[in-house]
Amino acid sequence: MASKKLNLYLHAIGRNSEYTALFNHALQLNKIKHMLAESAAIPEHLAKHCELGPLSRSRLTLLAANASVAARLKHMAPSILQKIQKKGWQISSIKVQIQKPAFGNCAESIPKQKTRSLKPKISSTGLKSLNRLALSLPDSELKTSIRRLLKKSSVD
Repeated sequence: MASKKLNLYLHAIGRNSEYTALFNHALQLNKIKHMLAESAAIPEHLAKHCELGPLSRSRLTLLAANASVAARLKHMAPSILQKIQKKGWQISSIKVQIQKPAFGNCAESIPKQKTRSLKPKISSTGLKSLNRLALSLPDSELKTSIRRLLKKSSVD
């Protein structure tokens, strides 16, 4: 029911002269999007990570999700442009931009979990064994290192 009302509303607005250019532009972008998908001008693994941007002065803008995708699309832009032109579209160039996240950085919105200490814990049995070893060793770098390790382990 709601979709019928929405379609009626969009149809009514589409007839309004103030919105005609906007609707024609959106329709044109939608047609280009479907043509790109059908012709596989952009490989599927890259198409998942890009969107169509503005189309102005016969320049199509592709919005890439990240720098890696943007680099690949820039490299492929001439062949993508050629495929689009073969389909009859009057596009003279393709611009590739990195798309900024719509709702800020996703990493910022995810609460950070406490990171586990990367320092391994030495068991009490291990500490006792190291202590016995240190007592049995003559003064040396090894004995000094073991004592330092035992001292650090007892502080934690």
